[in-house]
Amino acid sequence: MQKKAKYLAAACLSALMLTATVSAPAASAQEHYNVYNYDRWNEATPSQAGYAADRAVSGLDLGCGAFNTPTDLFRDWEDRFYVVDSGNNRIVVTDGNFTKADKIYDSFRMEDGSETTLKSPEGIYVSQDTGLMYIADTGNSRLLVCGLDGNVLMELTRPDSTLYENETFKPQKVVVDKAGNIYMVLNNITNGAAMFNSDGEFQGYFGANSVDATAEVVANYFWNLIATDEMRANSSRKVAAGITNFDIDEEGFIYTVTQSSSSEADRVKKVNPAGYNLYSAWEVTFGDLNSIFDSNTNENYSTKMVDIDVDDLGRLNCLDLETGRVFQYDEDGNLLFILGSTSDQVGGFSMKVSAVETMGTNIYVADSMKNTVTVFSETDFGGIVHEAVSLYNAGYYAEALEPWREVLKRDGNYHMAYIGISSALYNEGDYSGAMKYAKLAQSRNLYNKAFEGYRSEWLNANFTWIILVVVVLIAVGIFFHFRNKKKKKNQPKNLVEMLHEGEEE
Repeated sequence: MQKKAKYLAAACLSALMLTATVSAPAASAQEHYNVYNYDRWNEATPSQAGYAADRAVSGLDLGCGAFNTPTDLFRDWEDRFYVVDSGNNRIVVTDGNFTKADKIYDSFRMEDGSETTLKSPEGIYVSQDTGLMYIADTGNSRLLVCGLDGNVLMELTRPDSTLYENETFKPQKVVVDKAGNIYMVLNNITNGAAMFNSDGEFQGYFGANSVDATAEVVANYFWNLIATDEMRANSSRKVAAGITNFDIDEEGFIYTVTQSSSSEADRVKKVNPAGYNLYSAWEVTFGDLNSIFDSNTNENYSTKMVDIDVDDLGRLNCLDLETGRVFQYDEDGNLLFILGSTSDQVGGFSMKVSAVETMGTNIYVADSMKNTVTVFSETDFGGIVHEAVSLYNAGYYAEALEPWREVLKRDGNYHMAYIGISSALYNEGDYSGAMKYAKLAQSRNLYNKAFEGYRSEWLNANFTWIILVVVVLIAVGIFFHFRNKKKKKNQPKNLVEMLHEGEEE
């Protein structure tokens, strides 16, 4: 990817072109940030906006007083939003339209009847299966499990277990599966998420990140085989980065993100119950493909994922701390849209973005420095892309063909549209057309698949002529063979041959 200046220049050129294009949705030109995507050559290029920033909502707008460092967002099964207002030590519950505060949790009742308050909470999860709230009360070094009435049913503190070796217990984020098992992201823990059963008993760690087998790591491994205990104690160790945040889908798969990872494969993971990363075999880079140079600060910024949300359709929405951008992917890891940026205007954020959440066609992003939640709504172009992707991923390639064509009319660089059209044409038996779009998509697998179909089709259509040509060639070959043999037999013998025959007699 090129420097930021290239984006600005390209975005300006794109804006001029879009104003002359009647069919282009106006939302792209209205955004206060550079809308881009990656084309089939993995180059960043100006693109149509899939989402437009509608408004930024503050606590004052909701009637509950100004937010102070909101650190987490959660939407429950009744489309209520829970905002973890960390600096104010409270949980604010809003309606689905984000227009008013319906409830504020600033104190809770313990089982013995005493009252307790939060201290710098950082995470929340509300389970439909248990009907309970799970609050990461970070400053109080505990996790509270309570009903929606604010009564605490269980308080989890540092486990008294030999499996838990860390001195501190600072829950930051929490998710809960259908069985009531609790998973926590803990501060300064690199072993993965801490797992507790529904009774609050510590079970161990889940989904630990890995360390890339670099030359230094391999060398240290062999060095430790021969080093003394004192030498090992004085040597530096490479440890895996801890999980930053996570989410859980309807099937129970846990999706994790890691802000500063020693392995790029750990940036975004989909972890099955056995702890295996299902994305490990994928050839996909989550976030920007290369670092971004900011000429204002003379620094390079690389992707640091701080949160992830899996929406109702299985799409991944990954929030980048460094750039304030949300990267949206479909369930197969195909990049759909990039939205947001670092700026002071609506749709832009500080470098303190903290949480992302979705509802329907909207995306919500919390900024813990601006103390706002920004609401993004789907554009017309975004709706067309999402329709095409849904049909394509469901196997309805023919039905997705026209939406994909419409996508290309609006954005000729939209990479996935070429793949979708190629797949649709292949399934319709148009192998020549499928080869054309597969080539434009730079998809070798699709091209080879279409070429095999094209070759088989050509062979079937020309089988009779092929057989006829082969028979004629064989007949001509036989004819010339016997003709040359006969001609050679009738030729007069030369002197050498006659002398040779005489010697034999």
